[in-house]
Amino acid sequence: MCRKQRTCSELGADPTHWDSRAPLPIPGWFHDELRKFAVAVAAAADGKVSESACLLEQVRSADLRHWYVEHGQLSGMYRTKLFDLPSPTAPGSALDPLRSPDRYAKEILTRDGFRCRYCGLGVVPKNVLAAYGKAVGAETFRATGTNAERHGAVLAFRANVDHVIPWNLGGKTKPENLVTACWACNYGKAGYTLEQMGLEDPRAYPPELDDWDGLSSLRERLQAVAHSESP
Repeated sequence: MCRKQRTCSELGADPTHWDSRAPLPIPGWFHDELRKFAVAVAAAADGKVSESACLLEQVRSADLRHWYVEHGQLSGMYRTKLFDLPSPTAPGSALDPLRSPDRYAKEILTRDGFRCRYCGLGVVPKNVLAAYGKAVGAETFRATGTNAERHGAVLAFRANVDHVIPWNLGGKTKPENLVTACWACNYGKAGYTLEQMGLEDPRAYPPELDDWDGLSSLRERLQAVAHSESP
């Protein structure tokens, strides 16, 4: 386990070998787990709740959670330790009064093809995850709560909107300063600038656009199933 250690076994101790696109590249097997999760969600949207629950059991929830908790969530901390960075300092000018990027979430996720602009992982909006949890029941899929309570797919695949220039360092909550990020990459920024963290600007690379929509097209059907399943 890497928690409380000086370095992370996934990241490594040599900054010259660190990836410059993402705080910590995701394991290749994440993509297989995302595909399996998408199949489970699609089954629930078709009203096959029991089948969806069985399909969800094939998703490596514990492994996804372990990687996120022990590596992904802490990659920024390890980078700052080895770079010996001081705590981020707020600018002299006033911070943007609008901090939360939620009002731009749909616009940003759609623009970015529902993929993390850092590591490239496909992500799923939180309202889709919530709808799925209601369709199959919280005892099958927990979308909220602590890291230990949430299903591993939530920790690995939940979509977030990230300030490229951190809000706490004067970054604006505007679309031009916002990108889609998975939770691990969002945490991996750790409130520092890209330059401080040794990362490239994700906006320098165009979004990867294909038929992945973050399962958003299934949300209304999931909600209908949840309504039909409720007593």
